[in-house]
Amino acid sequence: MRKIYNKQNLISLKDKLLIIIRNGGIKLKLIGFAIGTIITTVVISSFIIINLMTDSIEKKSFDVVTSSIHHISNFSRQALLERTYENKLNLSELVNKIEQSNIDGFIDISIYEREKKENKNQFKYLTGFQSSIKTQFLEDKELIEQLNKINSESILQKDITINNNIKAYQFTRPILYTFKNQTFLLGAVVLKYDKQAIYGVINQVIYIAIFTTFIFILIATAIVYFFGLKFTRPILDITEAANKVSKGDLNIEELNSNSYDEIGTLAERFNSMVNGLRERNHMEKFVSNSTISMIQEDTKKQLLLGGEYRTQTFLFSDIRGFTQMSEEKSPSEVVEIVNFYLNLQAEIIKKNNGDIDKFIGDEVMASFSGEKSLHDAVNAAIEIQNIIKTANEQRKEQDKVICCVGIGINKGEVIVGNVGANERMDFTSMGSHVNLAARLCSNAKENEILIANTNLENIQNDFETKTIDSINAKGFSQDIEVSLILSKRDI
Repeated sequence: MRKIYNKQNLISLKDKLLIIIRNGGIKLKLIGFAIGTIITTVVISSFIIINLMTDSIEKKSFDVVTSSIHHISNFSRQALLERTYENKLNLSELVNKIEQSNIDGFIDISIYEREKKENKNQFKYLTGFQSSIKTQFLEDKELIEQLNKINSESILQKDITINNNIKAYQFTRPILYTFKNQTFLLGAVVLKYDKQAIYGVINQVIYIAIFTTFIFILIATAIVYFFGLKFTRPILDITEAANKVSKGDLNIEELNSNSYDEIGTLAERFNSMVNGLRERNHMEKFVSNSTISMIQEDTKKQLLLGGEYRTQTFLFSDIRGFTQMSEEKSPSEVVEIVNFYLNLQAEIIKKNNGDIDKFIGDEVMASFSGEKSLHDAVNAAIEIQNIIKTANEQRKEQDKVICCVGIGINKGEVIVGNVGANERMDFTSMGSHVNLAARLCSNAKENEILIANTNLENIQNDFETKTIDSINAKGFSQDIEVSLILSKRDI
């Protein structure tokens, strides 16, 4: 549950950041450019400087380690060869002096002497920084194996961790003695060097670089913000207005710009554009979506009369008892009632991918296109009858006039195109299949959905239907076999 909550917080934070970036406009881009330039400059320069410093400090530190371990190793050789108390004491004093000198980074120096026991070499602690140790012998098996195989006094180096928190280098130099062309391993010097002595300085440089970058960013942000505010405010006003327009809000105040430059011209053009959009928005309410799509496709061509064949599904819906109601009610009441029911139907048709071709009084003509056009139309018809039934129950409780509709549906090939005169035309569909859908609507009783049986094959698996008596449709020489759409099948 916490992971989901954290993920939602991250998404919310991301959305807020995107909003800030969008609303910030040029001013935010200028600030971002300044910050990006500073960060890039500091990062590149710091990278170069830190690499140079690291190489230099590492080299000097390793030189000190190498010099010290060589000196101790050479001094230890004599003590391990002679094995006198005086030599061992001198060796201990040397180690003590090194420890008391507090050389930066030296954690420990240990000197081991080799002992042979049961044909195996073991390294016994001789002296070092530690006055008391847990074990008298070297326990690093990997190091012991390397020492047993080594035949030169080259320094062995590896990374180690002391007490689970101190990261260090371990330098080991074998103590060898050559006699008559034979080399003997006498022991080893192990020096542990704290990495913090090298990288502590580097970390300080990084902290200083970060702090300096932060200060520069604050200064640059303040400068860009105050100087950019003057130049970006008009553009931000236009951006804010454009955001509202993009969301469909055309009820915005005109932009007032006192500038006589390009920004002032842009504000004037924007005001003109919004006025044009308002006019278009009002006109779209009187034009079908298919007409608008046709105009958009042919914006670069002259609109001509003519058409083409298309396969479409048509839905006609008509309010029953409208004529009698119009005689009994005032015009304003009739319009209010008709608009209520037409609006219910229009929303459902649009939701089911349909297009309102036209309103003919109290009748709706809608078209559906695509492979699933018949299914979309039948779904829309069922939803229309259901929602009108629910709405009528509510209107009845409120003592309002209730109406019912009859619906006819048919699919087939029709002529689609521009019909009318050169100066006044209508983009619509024509043909016998359109006429048949209208006749089915005329024959449908209230709350009924009629469909021609020629369409049943495509939908009978998805919808409950009932075949009824054939109808004699005006304009058709033969009776039309029809069925009622009852409901959608449960899958």
